[in-house]
Amino acid sequence: MTGMRSCSRRQFHGLVLAGAGFAVLGCNQGAAPDGTVAAAMGRVTLPFAMFPKLGAVGGSVVVDVTGEFPIVVVRTSDTAATALSATCTHAACLVDYAAAANDLHCPCHDANFALDGSVKNGPTIIPLPVYPAQVGADAIVVNLT
Repeated sequence: MTGMRSCSRRQFHGLVLAGAGFAVLGCNQGAAPDGTVAAAMGRVTLPFAMFPKLGAVGGSVVVDVTGEFPIVVVRTSDTAATALSATCTHAACLVDYAAAANDLHCPCHDANFALDGSVKNGPTIIPLPVYPAQVGADAIVVNLT
């Protein structure tokens, strides 16, 4: 989809609230967040009760972190998860987990990223930042620092 311009979430919502139905055609934000959480001391806790998709291997969520940035978290095994920035390094659209390819996909310009953040195919050449994640009994905790 060439020719699309990117806009911030605030700009997008402003256009929608102003009644501009063309907003969806004017900028593509990618995946919609599955929820919002607040960071405490540089950490984000994603309880399975709030994000049930993370309770099973292969589950994933895109989460808005209040005052920070969106992250995508993928449950990769019973004891492991991967957390990355959910903001594409090309056009700032939100990426989402593509289970069939086991990677992250940006729908704005078809960029794909491996779960280690590296670029599988662009147009971007800049990898996604990765954050340590720990799987607990009832939540996944992501360290954003």
